[in-house]
Amino acid sequence: MKSIRLFSLLIAAVLLGQPALGADSLSLAVNYAAFKDTDANTAYVEIYCGLNRHQLTFIGSDTSRYLYAGVFLGATAFTEDSTPVDSASTYFLSQLSDSTQKAVPGISLFDLLLLRLAPGRYRIQVTAIDDVSKNTGHQSLTVNVPDFYAAGLISSDLEPAFEIRDVDSLDAGGANQRLVKEGKLIIPNPTGRYRWGKDSVMSVYSELYGLDTSGGPTGTFAVGYRVKDSLGNDILDVGGARHTKPGGSAVLTKAVDIHTLSPGDYYLLLEAIDLNSRKQALMTKAFSVIGDGPTVSPATSADAQLMVDIAWYFMSEAEKARIKELTTEGKKNFIRQFWRDLDNDPSTPENPVYNDAVRRFAYANESFSTRGGQNDGWKTDRGRVLIMYGFPDKESEEELPGASYPLIKWDYYNIENGVIFIFANDEKAGAADFRLVHSTHDREIHNSDWMERYQNEAPEDDWQGGDDND
Repeated sequence: MKSIRLFSLLIAAVLLGQPALGADSLSLAVNYAAFKDTDANTAYVEIYCGLNRHQLTFIGSDTSRYLYAGVFLGATAFTEDSTPVDSASTYFLSQLSDSTQKAVPGISLFDLLLLRLAPGRYRIQVTAIDDVSKNTGHQSLTVNVPDFYAAGLISSDLEPAFEIRDVDSLDAGGANQRLVKEGKLIIPNPTGRYRWGKDSVMSVYSELYGLDTSGGPTGTFAVGYRVKDSLGNDILDVGGARHTKPGGSAVLTKAVDIHTLSPGDYYLLLEAIDLNSRKQALMTKAFSVIGDGPTVSPATSADAQLMVDIAWYFMSEAEKARIKELTTEGKKNFIRQFWRDLDNDPSTPENPVYNDAVRRFAYANESFSTRGGQNDGWKTDRGRVLIMYGFPDKESEEELPGASYPLIKWDYYNIENGVIFIFANDEKAGAADFRLVHSTHDREIHNSDWMERYQNEAPEDDWQGGDDND
């Protein structure tokens, strides 16, 4: 009865209205992953939250041997024009058996909030409130929600975790049900940081959609994992496996051994292929190893050039001319400052603008390179568009009546009120990759007669002398 009464006291402030807030002193860590929803118009987006237990205020009474802290968590999603579209909140308790545990550092508490969002780009504002002290924590993050119902093989986001284990009927009741998914208890890692010498394994959860079951329930698909450094260099081949298809979608978990990684920033790369349809999916997730371990070797001239390549499409012509004159060390320093200037919040260790650029660059090289092992995918038209504008909200294969050219169409819903990019591959003319032939973007090639040209020209004709940008 005392526990119920104490719970009522803690939650009363939330039920009666917004409490008066104290200092913004809670260290709130947040991250997210998007997954396919049963509703074809939305995806469900899980917002993972982490708090330090020793920052919370615990209270009890003479008649109870336990101490409790209560935390309110809330998240609101805004479109790019600041229109709120969805929100979620929860309230949880933390329990201690005695007061000496309050001061123990390094103990984290985790929970999640669930939002349902249509494909697009959003800003998520997350708030935590200590219900006793009224101290708060705030974080904001940018979320890109893909269209999971588009054709092809598609991966969910990768969810980094401290632990993933199966939950059976014996311990299901004691687990936080918000952290249980597909029969697995997932302890998330909202920071994406792992301690060198202490955290030897990074657990990862993801889901794969669009497996081909047209020939029946049988068939296989393969999944592989690799670790790349912040420059896109392969560091670790984690290995993979072939799986029997459980249906049109599959749940994937992986325990990645990271004990050999030096402190630094990394990306985990998942590659999947449907061995029946031959369609492929690729997804990356940034993470870091922190601590006082051995340092990574200084960057070589090749590393410096790679840093330049990643930033190339974001630089002005003057910046491009300037960097060509610099030494290896000068290029490194120039690019580091370049990304610092683009960081919206330099006070935090994360630079989401840089992280997103590296992710796009790695994806372009993995998906669009024209020669095996050449890593030139970033130089292709699709690579350039992806790096500059991000992942499309929708990708579709188009068939043009009267033409033998395969076409790919990318739709971006939130750029200039919606733009498209059309890429063509005239294989008979010897093209090695899809090339951009038309876009409705103001600063891209705009060939109003591109469709007529492709219907009338023979594959061996040289069509590249067409219109330039309007």
